[in-house]
Amino acid sequence: MRRGSRARGRGLRSASRGPAVRILPSQVGPVDGHAPYLAERSPRSRGSVRRRARWALAVVLVARSALGADCLVAWQAGGTDGATRVACRDGDPTCDLDGTVDGSCTVGVALCVPAPGCAAGGVSDVRVRGPGASALAEAVAALAAPGCTAEVPVRVRRGRRALRVSAHDPISGERDRDRLRVECSAPPRRRGAKAIVVTTDFETGLLATVGVRAPHAVGHPTAPIHSDAVVRVSEGRPFIVNRFLGDNIQILDPARGLTTVLQCSTGPGSNPHDIVVAGPRKAYVTRYDARELWIVDPDAASCDGFRRGAIDLGPWADADGLPEMDQMALVGDRLFVSVERLDRTRQFAPSGRSRLVVIDVASDAVVGTVELTGANAFGDASGIVREPGTGKLVVAEAGNITHTGDGGLERIDPATLTAEGFFLTEDDLGGNIADFVLVSPTKGYAIVLDDRLQNRLVAFDPSARVVTRRLLARMAYLPDIALAPDGMLWLADDGLPSPGIRIFDPLTDRQLTTRAIDVGLPPFAMGFLP
Repeated sequence: MRRGSRARGRGLRSASRGPAVRILPSQVGPVDGHAPYLAERSPRSRGSVRRRARWALAVVLVARSALGADCLVAWQAGGTDGATRVACRDGDPTCDLDGTVDGSCTVGVALCVPAPGCAAGGVSDVRVRGPGASALAEAVAALAAPGCTAEVPVRVRRGRRALRVSAHDPISGERDRDRLRVECSAPPRRRGAKAIVVTTDFETGLLATVGVRAPHAVGHPTAPIHSDAVVRVSEGRPFIVNRFLGDNIQILDPARGLTTVLQCSTGPGSNPHDIVVAGPRKAYVTRYDARELWIVDPDAASCDGFRRGAIDLGPWADADGLPEMDQMALVGDRLFVSVERLDRTRQFAPSGRSRLVVIDVASDAVVGTVELTGANAFGDASGIVREPGTGKLVVAEAGNITHTGDGGLERIDPATLTAEGFFLTEDDLGGNIADFVLVSPTKGYAIVLDDRLQNRLVAFDPSARVVTRRLLARMAYLPDIALAPDGMLWLADDGLPSPGIRIFDPLTDRQLTTRAIDVGLPPFAMGFLP
């Protein structure tokens, strides 16, 4: 609806006045001796076809004295009936439904008609104003009987916002107005949070640490690592995945300056790519140059007890006999493993669509597969992404990496094992997607490689399928982006003569670092310790 427009009659209103649900007398006769009421929603805008959505909300009228003005309607939030205030910290999973530090809080709110503990009455108008007003009005309209609506996710930006509801009883003439104040505050600063940075010139690999909080103190742990490595932090534990020709997993102790606790082979020529901890004494390791996914014990006393078993993913290989298993995500009791399916006899060209292989972590049995829309489900430095709010998996599918136009980002529903097609394409973003993060339903960042082989960091709106800002361009490699515990965006920038870490504020897209934070060798991969 255009701003300021007004629906004819009474009912759902424009955003300036707030949606309303109207409850009208029906012609179906009395219920228990009282006139029942049916709900009707009037059209949303001028020119729309007038439709009356009726449902049997049988509201039994009672004596006027039984229903006070404070009983007509009430807010419900945080499990509390009659709530008047909700306070939440951005990213706090106990109250922020998307669990992401994104400059806003998504809180669960419901409306009760009548208020809990009150007798049912004849409420004719329920009008809602403020964030989420339309969705809340829809929820009231969906009520099949007096009671509380389903919980509605309401997103508010940091600060204080008010939701207001009013209700009117035509029999008693009573009116009820209630306000719910929602306060969304910034997450607490974590003094000890730090990034673990893998640095490399692809001849030598070294570790660095960078404080999340300014002035971003840099440290240099002494544990040696391979020149082709990535870092993973799983269940609060840091692992170094030493990849091509390294062929081992290195487990670090954050309490002892990131010293190496255990370093175990994943098999000669296996080229491990990812590790995910699935429970006590159990983790999974993808091996890019092998057929078998390994099951390992990250708490083993020695490497003799490190390997616990294996799962053959050979049935999902292409003609060269290898499935190219890459990244993983754990959703409940299911492990999702991406297999790229590249033909090494044709210089790693895609041989059809990529897959996600689904494994039950209790039995270690393959319980399903998901065929993706595109090929080459590629993730060089980061695992499979979970979408804020929905919890769906999001995979970047690069297709043929030598040109653009055949790939994009795709959602996968982990409950139904359904690939939903590209919601953003390479054409939308302007190149092959090398890495990406999702901040909110309307904000994300990606590193894209265009046809001129230029690397660019772009901000985009997933809902509108548009690039909203171009933040940085380099002919040099931009290998990794990640969201820090405080919600800031970190970029690994290999650009000479001053490679390092750059930090951006997702609220403004402004770069917070005046120059790249020097971590020694060029940065390649990042993980965060809380």
